[in-house]
Amino acid sequence: MTARFDQETRELLRNSVKEAGIVSPILVQKIGEDLVLVDGLHRLQDVIAAGDAPIDVAVLEGDMSDLLCRNLFLDKVRGKPPVGDMVRVIEALYTEYGLDSEKIGEKTGLGREYVEKLIKISTASEEVLMALDQEAIGVGVAFELARLPFPLQQDEVLAKTTVYRLRVKDVKELVDNTLGMMQAVKQQPVDAGPRETPAPIVYHCEACKQEVEPRYLRPAMICPACFGEIWRLGKLRKDAEAEAAEKTGGD
Repeated sequence: MTARFDQETRELLRNSVKEAGIVSPILVQKIGEDLVLVDGLHRLQDVIAAGDAPIDVAVLEGDMSDLLCRNLFLDKVRGKPPVGDMVRVIEALYTEYGLDSEKIGEKTGLGREYVEKLIKISTASEEVLMALDQEAIGVGVAFELARLPFPLQQDEVLAKTTVYRLRVKDVKELVDNTLGMMQAVKQQPVDAGPRETPAPIVYHCEACKQEVEPRYLRPAMICPACFGEIWRLGKLRKDAEAEAAEKTGGD
């Protein structure tokens, strides 16, 4: 994991290294014959760019899982690390290095429940993980989406979440309802008899009220007042067209 800075903060860090050097030592860990960076990437980049050599570092011992836990812990204590990066690190600790949520919590200082949420999120679709990376959604929403068993379901609810700015409790309700319907279908007895063909769903435009294929409908992020104004304008236009047609027919 690497801390993310805005341009102003990054420039302040760069200038502090130029003026005072590295005050807090860069941390590395010995893995076999290699020294692997644990903490201090930006400071290291600034020192190298300034041409300073050699660079003093603190060398730690341990395996790769220790390195990842230290990296995660140090980023956490300095502020809010990128959640997407946390998910990837915890996924590696859980799947590749065999650490359970309790052990990860002990070694990183994260709560067990939070770690378990991030482990669940690591199984989510690429669209959900990308939205989390871009901070379009938070951990709570990402966790609820990850509860759905199929990526297509997750992506569909994600689209509704981002368009309508749904809260965590709203997403949880959507997911609970979806899972409940799936369970109800599983429990239904097999019916060998003929089934009635359901009537096709008909969609209408909210403005002109004409029938429209669902693929042509678009969500619009507008407030209720503007929606009402658009609807009234559409109705006025339709009434004017009907009146013109009536006059033409009368002539």
